[in-house]
Amino acid sequence: MAKFVLFLGVLFAMTAVVAGAMEHAVRGMIIRDTTDTQVAEKVSEELSDPAPNAAAAKRLVQYETGVRYHMYHGLAMIGLGAIMAISARGQLLGLLSALVMVVGVKLFSGTLYLISAFGMAELTMLVPIGGSLLILGWLMFLGVVLLFDPLVDKEDLD
Repeated sequence: MAKFVLFLGVLFAMTAVVAGAMEHAVRGMIIRDTTDTQVAEKVSEELSDPAPNAAAAKRLVQYETGVRYHMYHGLAMIGLGAIMAISARGQLLGLLSALVMVVGVKLFSGTLYLISAFGMAELTMLVPIGGSLLILGWLMFLGVVLLFDPLVDKEDLD
């Protein structure tokens, strides 16, 4: 189970990097979608340039928030898998925690990606559901930490 959770964590961290790398293309989509066609052609799509309007700025922040939480939870699953690998207890709870985080990231970050890149604001109600699942995943992670029982006795290390 620990190896699977580690796999999920690395996969999520990797896909967060891919999502971050795609920000330039998404920025162009957002600018074209939120700006007059003639103005959009003149606006720079460089990542360091400010957004041309408030709607574009809001959608860019949403995308960046999705990427950030995507990465945070990929790293969290790597940590969870590492704890599971060295603990004699909490394996099932750890696996459930990781799976809840997977669904939470899909609903939270995935929905933010869709809202920001494609303007699908009707999906906004899914974001707090994803956030609630992420909180539940962290509570379950806490349970794994509380159940932690090292596979190696301290006396064996001396």
